[in-house]
Amino acid sequence: MEALKPHIAPNSTVLVIRPPEVTVDKLQLAMSSLEGIAVSFELMERLGASDTVYNVVVVGFFGAEKDVDYELIQKSMKASGLIAIFNGDNSSLSLDLLINGFSDSEQISQNLTIAKSPACAFGASSAIKSAPKVWRLDTEDDLEDLIDPDDLLTEEDKVAPNKTLYKCGPKSEKKKACKNCSCGYAEELAGAPPPEFKSACGSCYLGDAFRCASCPYLGQPAFKPGDNVKLAL
Repeated sequence: MEALKPHIAPNSTVLVIRPPEVTVDKLQLAMSSLEGIAVSFELMERLGASDTVYNVVVVGFFGAEKDVDYELIQKSMKASGLIAIFNGDNSSLSLDLLINGFSDSEQISQNLTIAKSPACAFGASSAIKSAPKVWRLDTEDDLEDLIDPDDLLTEEDKVAPNKTLYKCGPKSEKKKACKNCSCGYAEELAGAPPPEFKSACGSCYLGDAFRCASCPYLGQPAFKPGDNVKLAL
């Protein structure tokens, strides 16, 4: 306890976690080593039974504590309090403290490590300010960095599409069906129902990556085999 005393602020309240089998002599020894400081003793499983909170919580002073319940300890601590662990596993203790919300862990001696509890009390909450609904530029100077979308167009982009590339269908120049029309446009012009299409490769339903160059399903989404797919002409 002598190594811990310099880290305890004046007028602090100290809670020492004790095992069930500790003797009166050991309790008196702990109190004498913290002379002038208000010290209380409690079992680990009884932490949180009262609303009392402490500035400092001491763990493992009477021997290594096997099952340390950090959540119960935090419930018994004030904000920015101090936890002191005696006889802990130094190889993993700093990581355990960090994972459980403690910070600034420091190994004071071979058998003593201290750390700070969170700056807010356990279970504290705070309202979150909502962001403004309208986004605005701070200054007019920012407008100089904006790009005119028309400047991104090349001369090739501005050329009208060549309708002669479409020999069949409503996008063709003469809007008539080709001689060997298989897409159903000839039947549409004649007012007849389009013929039932039979796949030559058997992969039309898989999507454009598996379709032939002349497949009438080009551009259509993939579908399940046997589904009645209507072509959008």
